[in-house]
Amino acid sequence: MSALAALDAERIKLSTTRSPLWSVVGVAVLSFGVAALQGWSAYGSAPLAPGSAALGVAVFGVPVLMVLASMTVTGEYRTGLIRTTFLTTPDRTVVLIAKALVCAAFSSVCAVVMVLGAVLVARLFAGQVIGAELSVTNPVTWRVAGGFALYAALAAVLGVAVGALLRFAAGAVAVLLLWPLVAEPLLGNMPNSGIDFGPWLPFANMLRFLDVEWLFRGYAMPWGELGSLLYFVVLVLVVFVAAVVVLNRRDA
Repeated sequence: MSALAALDAERIKLSTTRSPLWSVVGVAVLSFGVAALQGWSAYGSAPLAPGSAALGVAVFGVPVLMVLASMTVTGEYRTGLIRTTFLTTPDRTVVLIAKALVCAAFSSVCAVVMVLGAVLVARLFAGQVIGAELSVTNPVTWRVAGGFALYAALAAVLGVAVGALLRFAAGAVAVLLLWPLVAEPLLGNMPNSGIDFGPWLPFANMLRFLDVEWLFRGYAMPWGELGSLLYFVVLVLVVFVAAVVVLNRRDA
């Protein structure tokens, strides 16, 4: 099977499964709820930034999309479909790249929709002054949406790689959720050493690139915003290459 055929096969698998769609709908509702709270609770004379309105997408939306990407691999191992996939496309590297590309495209589109929706929801609940910048006609909104699309695409590739390395859904879900939502905030906020760990945390770097503050301190990243993005990209590439090597060396 050619690379294009493998891409089409992965697209069909993803589009004909209902669970990803319902999961995206659920996390979108949660992200919109956070946006509503952001707009409703904001006060002062400074407008709420589109990036702040999209906080729920960064904290909940992208991690769930990352988990869904991992399940495109772990689900096939659970059902045994992975053997058929490898029989159809013997080149396992092509299979993993196809899965990563399809998941990256799906996740980036979902991220853009969720960011735009979050901005509109926050605008509904914000006052006139607070919501002055919350508009889909604001160029800043589209820059934020583009940054989140890139984040979601990279996170999806990471999810596919972790799924291929672990092969079990429970393990992949635990790693992909506990890593950005528990482990990094704990390490980054340790009283004595958090300031030292902070600049080396991958998701903290990505959130710094997006200019989204959640549970992280204002770390002084020595490499700047672009360096933070490159740091996260390098991590994703290293994990993905490791997944390709492992996948080609072990049995299905």
